Amino acid sequence: MKKQLLIGHFLTLLTGGFIYILFRPDTFKMFGWFDKLNFTESLEQIRNITLPYLDHLPNWFLYSLPDGLWLFSYISLLLAIWGNEITKQNILWLFLIPIIAIFSEIGQFISIVPGTFDMMDMAFYVSGVVLPILLFSRPLKTGNLYFLHKK
Repeated sequence: MKKQLLIGHFLTLLTGGFIYILFRPDTFKMFGWFDKLNFTESLEQIRNITLPYLDHLPNWFLYSLPDGLWLFSYISLLLAIWGNEITKQNILWLFLIPIIAIFSEIGQFISIVPGTFDMMDMAFYVSGVVLPILLFSRPLKTGNLYFLHKK
């Protein structure tokens, strides 16, 4: 359980956050928060080291991976809270955020949500949901059927 929280939740959450902090535009709202906390100067020094590598990083790393990591973190945390069991009582909460993410991407595809549809985003969303379930969940039992199994 500790490994799941450390790697499955915290490490994936922080990695997605660091990608934003180190490589994404400093116009995001979070940079205003860093300014209010007087982190701007230190952050600028770090970004001066990392930003020259920006042109060498693939777009999927910069734009799709963080969202997949955050979904992985979310699913891992909720699974840990519920003892790695998926039940009728928790399945809605477990899949609510992933469903919103996936449907927002579909909404971009059909032009009802602002933004640009990206198949790579969709792939990382799905991976961010499926992988922690495969890694951490216990079988889901309803009657005699097992919908998920742990490897």
